[in-house]
Amino acid sequence: MPGRDPSRIPNAKAPTMADIARLAGVSTSTVSRALAGAPRIPEETRQRIARAAQDAGYAPNRHARSLRLKRSRVMLVLIPDLANPNFPDLLMHIDRAAYDCGYDIMIAHTGVDLHRSDRYVDELLAGGIDGVLLTADHCPPKLAERIASGVHLPIVRTLSPTPPGTGIAGVEIDERRAAYDLVAHLAGVGCRRIVHAGGPPAEPVAIARRKGWEAALADRGLCADGLYVQSGFRMEDGAAAAHHVLAMNLRPDGVFCTNDESAYGLVTTLKASGLRVPEDIAVAGFDDLGFSAVFDPPLTTVRLPRREMAVAAVARLKRLIEGDGEASIKILPHELVLRRSSQCT
Repeated sequence: MPGRDPSRIPNAKAPTMADIARLAGVSTSTVSRALAGAPRIPEETRQRIARAAQDAGYAPNRHARSLRLKRSRVMLVLIPDLANPNFPDLLMHIDRAAYDCGYDIMIAHTGVDLHRSDRYVDELLAGGIDGVLLTADHCPPKLAERIASGVHLPIVRTLSPTPPGTGIAGVEIDERRAAYDLVAHLAGVGCRRIVHAGGPPAEPVAIARRKGWEAALADRGLCADGLYVQSGFRMEDGAAAAHHVLAMNLRPDGVFCTNDESAYGLVTTLKASGLRVPEDIAVAGFDDLGFSAVFDPPLTTVRLPRREMAVAAVARLKRLIEGDGEASIKILPHELVLRRSSQCT
């Protein structure tokens, strides 16, 4: 009787792995390994087992499996700023990827208190959490101390660059190259005085993007002197940077903002002063937030592959948790998204 759901039949006995094995014509151990996602099982066999499990209404007991493997099946995700539109989008993809791998996630908002995450590190060390996914440069002090002492822990960082040799795996884009390509585009449409409204000076992403801006200008014989404006990641930071741009004796013809959100504030302020974007000054951001496509004018930017980063980071963390991975850096491709804010035609 295909499609039978024992949970809807009074006093029905829940199907077991042995039942699935009989339906699929394989051994119970093969069913166990297939449902756990073990490698070296033929795809046809894996699909046959999945169909048999679905038809029987089988639901694995994750709690029992966690006890057997001495794992919690929980990944800790550290988020520095839930108000930043980058993070809710990334978090949604992380949650889906973790669920697909048989894990739950626990979220810690470190923007409230950087030391708050140390409490969760205690959970990791006690076995209540299996691994940590960092989404910014900040690493909890307790975690950093353990790594520095040579303890190998399952940790992956995404969105922010991870230097090699730190004991932390990374899934990221080449931030410097992406910024270089964006500035090269601005130069390619005729900009010769290109300001960089940079992010917080200690942030690795801001450092990498500034280096990309400097390299792109240098390779084209363009001057960077006096064209760097210290800004930040928020709209009000971009608005403040716009006032610096407007106060320059020789007005720039292009601005590369460290992210999209600050670009929104910069463009709004420039337009309020009477300047036209892009006719008087071209502007580009970084991140490709959802609003950037409908902003006025639509914003040229670098698209962060947030879904791909989330999936790859969760998969890497799962392998580290299960002892089948190393703390290496994976670089994903970036994409330039060219829109009206940098192009007059």
